[in-house]
Amino acid sequence: MSSLELSVRTMVESDLAAVAEIEAGVFTDWYRTHRRETEALAERTPQELRYATSFEPDGNFVAVAREGSIAGFIFTRTWGSVGWFGTFGVPTQLQGLGVGRRLVERAVAHLRDRSATVGLETMPESGANLGLYTRVGFLPCAPTLVLELSLIREADRFSGPLPDGCRVWDDEDAWSRRRLLGGVREVGDAVWPGLDHTREVAAYREHGVGETLLSLGRGGRVDGFALLRTAPFREHDTSGRAYLHALAVRPGADEEAAVDALLRHVWRRATRVGFSSLYLGVSGQHHAAVALLLSRGFLARRAAVRMVERSAPDVAFLPQSAILCSRWAG
Repeated sequence: MSSLELSVRTMVESDLAAVAEIEAGVFTDWYRTHRRETEALAERTPQELRYATSFEPDGNFVAVAREGSIAGFIFTRTWGSVGWFGTFGVPTQLQGLGVGRRLVERAVAHLRDRSATVGLETMPESGANLGLYTRVGFLPCAPTLVLELSLIREADRFSGPLPDGCRVWDDEDAWSRRRLLGGVREVGDAVWPGLDHTREVAAYREHGVGETLLSLGRGGRVDGFALLRTAPFREHDTSGRAYLHALAVRPGADEEAAVDALLRHVWRRATRVGFSSLYLGVSGQHHAAVALLLSRGFLARRAAVRMVERSAPDVAFLPQSAILCSRWAG
């Protein structure tokens, strides 16, 4: 098969079953080759796929062969001024034929029209991917540390009464939810100009994948927020892991107090439904966030390489003291 025999189109609902099958197969092969893991990876759940495609309905793409079979896929997501792509996959037997490049170029073109920063994260063992992304205009800027917190080992640190100002966004009335969303937007913009997680907050509620936890300061101002993912990514998940998609604190607030309040709140919500560990990612450029989380009992488990398109603003490349934790990977 050559790239000339392919077309790339927007992903639709009827593609999701094939996408789930391809994604599980691609990453099973990759983990077996690069990490010596032998078990087959389960498919992503239908709930997860509907959630993942909801942010950019026109920005998720499939490569389709002449006979109509799907030969690869790519997801995109925007958080205000920040856009990124992933997960992205091409079946192992079709790799090296230009399928991936066509998908990446289509995704980047979509994001470039909507975002000041276009980025991604990839695994450091994947030299082929690093080369592809470099050839289409991306630069490696910082490692992302994937951190784990044992909710059992650190129970003494995080159990106990919640500090004042802890809120669950879903538990608020409609008027309060609108007001608090404005606060989430303000926090995002303060830590990275134009960064906006409010669509993620709304999608959590719409798809039932988790909840948004808030730390309020003086006058009810949102000083920090955390997006706690509790729904499984994959079928038959028994890992006991909860995930933080994002955690951010307003500069100028008492950052340590806000982080501690959020982590205590996360600990309570996650352990209540039976999770034993918590995972989150944080870019190495956010050095204060890395240091703070390590001091709170998190351990580094692996790393990813964050890459950013060359035209991105300086904030995407330079070290930052703001407390901002997230991954650019689906």
